[in-house]
Amino acid sequence: MMLKKWWAALLLLVSAVAMADIQPGRDYVELRAPQPSSAPAGKVEVIEFFSYTCIHCYRLEPAVESWAAKLPAHVSFRREQIVWSKEMEPLARLFATQRQMGLLDKLHKPVFDAMMRDKQNLADEKLLTPFLKAQGVDVNAFLQTSKSFGMASQVSRAAKMTRDYQIEGTPTFVVAGRYATMAAEPSRLLQVVDELIAKAKNGR
Repeated sequence: MMLKKWWAALLLLVSAVAMADIQPGRDYVELRAPQPSSAPAGKVEVIEFFSYTCIHCYRLEPAVESWAAKLPAHVSFRREQIVWSKEMEPLARLFATQRQMGLLDKLHKPVFDAMMRDKQNLADEKLLTPFLKAQGVDVNAFLQTSKSFGMASQVSRAAKMTRDYQIEGTPTFVVAGRYATMAAEPSRLLQVVDELIAKAKNGR
């Protein structure tokens, strides 16, 4: 019994050391121009910059969902669809419309499945319309919202954020508007994000 307890304590210690062993330049970088947080006072903002065309984002999604469900109250987490070019604007519009209509919980995963698993380009309205119908969504309301001035502003905002946060690949997590990480292996990536959250919270 003592041996088992000793091993358990050792594993916890090794885990703690691994968590604390993040290094700038290896595990994360500091943004050259830190960005202001939109999170409520006292909360650490975490943004996942992703794309519906990114296979790595798609494969990471189940781990992110599980991780996000367990976040402490002092963390504010959200996603942003990146915009590197004009061709990516329809996807930013699709994401922003889901968010505006309160449909992210209902549609985010099905959109990812359609894009990545089923190879449907939902940036094309001809494919988006039957997809929305199949999901039980009011197609007219969705498309009307999607084409509104407000959504055009959201697309412009997404493009500006992609530039301002210096996003060069996906998925990229930015913590507190200062620290960015793209560690490839899912569990390691989220460990790094957790440590960066602690770093930001403690003002380190």
